[in-house]
Amino acid sequence: MQFSDAFRAMDTDVDVLIECEGPPPFGAFLSLHLLFEQQEERFSRFRPGSLLSRLNAGETIEQPLFARACGMATEAHRFSGGLYNPMVLPALVEAGYGVTFKSVAGGRPRPQAVPDPAHCLAISGDRVSLVEGALDLGGIIKGWTADLGVELLQHEHPNLFLNAGGDLRCTGCEEGLDGWLVAVDGPSGDIPWQGVMRGAVATSTVCKRRWTAADGSSAHHLIDPRTGLPASSRFDQVSCWHRETWRAEVWAKAVLIGGDDTAGAAQAAGCQVIAITGAGETAAWEAAG
Repeated sequence: MQFSDAFRAMDTDVDVLIECEGPPPFGAFLSLHLLFEQQEERFSRFRPGSLLSRLNAGETIEQPLFARACGMATEAHRFSGGLYNPMVLPALVEAGYGVTFKSVAGGRPRPQAVPDPAHCLAISGDRVSLVEGALDLGGIIKGWTADLGVELLQHEHPNLFLNAGGDLRCTGCEEGLDGWLVAVDGPSGDIPWQGVMRGAVATSTVCKRRWTAADGSSAHHLIDPRTGLPASSRFDQVSCWHRETWRAEVWAKAVLIGGDDTAGAAQAAGCQVIAITGAGETAAWEAAG
């Protein structure tokens, strides 16, 4: 029997499906609500008391999961060739995204240097301090929370599907299938991919979270760390498949910014990639090996 739950967290919709026998798994659903709330309390840049906000205000943070996330971010910067960079927050704020998205307006994007996180973050065991700049862990946390949620519950509920605003992780299967039936929506309402899968997929797009800057130009939330400006790419949307959602999320953003060459790097790292161009064309790379 299939049970479902849906809630809002991290400014997105979270959908959960569990295939199991017996009574509805209310405890599992409650655990996921709590997990997402705890992660927001640690990592939201829109909560003044969050660990992230306190770090950006100059405080040294000592907390295991926070230190782990910062380590993941520096690792992601390395394996993405610098196209994922958690130090883009000043550029995001200047572009207008210094408030929650429903309040975004104006902004003046300008070219600027985005520093290397390895030079900005001092991580020693569970202690993290900021040497310079300002940190935004953004989508990597959403993807990682999807991973944590499935890993938290999969022993008790081996057939589990979790979708956090397009960052998806699933294990086991739904009834009658060897996995979970998933459809990736395209930017024009089409479906560029549909199939049965296990593991993770994440989608990044510049077609949502857009606004008009003060000079009348169009801005969006995906900053190219090479320029400090909203990314300009031939791709409007990229989906990447991986074993872990946070890695799929990093690669999806990196490919959207970096284009075909970065898609090849993602492929070599074990990702399947599907990208949609601004003209509506589809490009695909199968996972290496």
